[in-house]
Amino acid sequence: MNIRFDNQVCVVTGAGSGIGFVCAKVMAESGARVAMIGRNPEKIHKAAELLKDAGDVYPYALDVSDVAAIPGVVEKIRSELGEIRFLIQSAGIMAGGPAVDLEEAEWDRVMNTNAKGLFFMMRECVKQSMIPQQFGAVVNIASMAGIRGMTPPMCSAHYSASKGAVVAVSMQGAVEWAGNKIRVNAIAPGGVMSAGAGVHMEPVGGPGGPGAPGPGPGGPAMGVPTGRLSDPEEIAGMAAFLLSEWSENTTGQVVVIDGGSTAVGY
Repeated sequence: MNIRFDNQVCVVTGAGSGIGFVCAKVMAESGARVAMIGRNPEKIHKAAELLKDAGDVYPYALDVSDVAAIPGVVEKIRSELGEIRFLIQSAGIMAGGPAVDLEEAEWDRVMNTNAKGLFFMMRECVKQSMIPQQFGAVVNIASMAGIRGMTPPMCSAHYSASKGAVVAVSMQGAVEWAGNKIRVNAIAPGGVMSAGAGVHMEPVGGPGGPGAPGPGPGGPAMGVPTGRLSDPEEIAGMAAFLLSEWSENTTGQVVVIDGGSTAVGY
């Protein structure tokens, strides 16, 4: 299987680091012209410089929570790179803590980026480029926290709510825009290793085999069946697959990449 996006424009939000950075790298290596979006101008320019040998990458500074600024940046990308064919949305704020301690301002801060900003960025790319072309594909990065409860401080009510919203708007977009030949899918990662983290977890059942205590409180159900967190490259590879012609009849889906964690029943 050879996935190529030669000379096609792909926008990647949250491209300054983490999953977004790796998604930008994978898309550039696959021939796409990648608009790398990040909220910090210096950081996103440095990130693009790091990827200059991977392919055609172009930095754009934008805080997606500033909804009023989104249309102008999308128009700038279109005028400089061409019509947008693909969108990967990885911009997000990770937040944890007990629900009883959650303040309104913190709720708004996370929701404005993870849910509101994500929706309006998607809407603008669809409105300006994808509907006129009658073609497009979107991958939104959600989270396992958006489809199941998780113990604080690992996640939180506002983070989970924001990622649940990502799932919902992805499905809604898939339904509304299917007639325009636009596909929208989401990826829900579990734990993802950051660069150099080297995290390894005991498989479910622990080193003593099935039935032996797993890591952390709660025994085996707290483990990851594969015994490790995901690599960012695994998320990026799935994103590229979902954007490609190999997935041309796949839309409105949520692909969970969590080492089997959600399959553990108890």
